[in-house]
Amino acid sequence: MLEILGKRHEEWIGVAVANGCPPSLAEDVVQEVYLRLHKYKKTAEHKLIAKDGSVNMFYMWVTIRNQVRTEIGKEDKYIGFQEFYFEEADASADEGFELRYQALMNDIKEEVDSWGSYNSKLFNLYFKTDLSMRKIAKGTGIGLTHIFGSVTKYREAIKEKFTEDFNNLNEEL
Repeated sequence: MLEILGKRHEEWIGVAVANGCPPSLAEDVVQEVYLRLHKYKKTAEHKLIAKDGSVNMFYMWVTIRNQVRTEIGKEDKYIGFQEFYFEEADASADEGFELRYQALMNDIKEEVDSWGSYNSKLFNLYFKTDLSMRKIAKGTGIGLTHIFGSVTKYREAIKEKFTEDFNNLNEEL
């Protein structure tokens, strides 16, 4: 597992930086992620490595984002796919790519909106604000366990429906 991840080491450092980690700490954050994944190898490996041997980019992004939050105590807003992969994508992307990227973001928004008012509001509170699950629970009166379970379901739903589209966009860059 670590050998497969190591092949994309520079990309993981870029993910950490894109999530608000200072470049001087990015290497340490990525190393901590490797250690964390190795520690929980039995539970993480089937989520991280697909049957075809490819890396689940969404799972890795979330793991790095969470580690950045842990390491520097910062709770970032949700960062879109383009910023996640390449900070300079705006400068190098062609107009067609931009349109496809915006279409994908609109598809995700429509999917979230189709979940109903409660679920879409909870999704947006967690992924589009700087609120932690604990702060959301305290502010809304919703149980922390319920929020955790809901956020997990939201991640899985988005991953299941849009990972292929994310990967197709990534291949275009």
